[in-house]
Amino acid sequence: MYKFLSSTSSGCDDDPKLNPAADPDLVKMPCGKVLVCVAEKDWLRDRGVSYHETLENLKGEGFAELYETKGEDHCFHMFNPNPNIDKAGDLLQKIVDFVTQC
Repeated sequence: MYKFLSSTSSGCDDDPKLNPAADPDLVKMPCGKVLVCVAEKDWLRDRGVSYHETLENLKGEGFAELYETKGEDHCFHMFNPNPNIDKAGDLLQKIVDFVTQC
């Protein structure tokens, strides 16, 4: 589907839009810290974990923080965005805490 949306993309792992680790400018990321959020059952989970590891290898340990929501799938917080529900609320609170500490 991505090839349809972005006709200039190879649709493979060499495309930085699909695989941030392939971006030669990733090391120039101007922020002090990154939060990478994944969901355990998300089909993109491994990509997020790989992104976290790549950032840690490029910028040093502690630059990237990985937050994983157990038992959930892709965009679970969008399908049930009630912040009073445990997992969606926990994710939202994690993001708020991360932004306020930066």
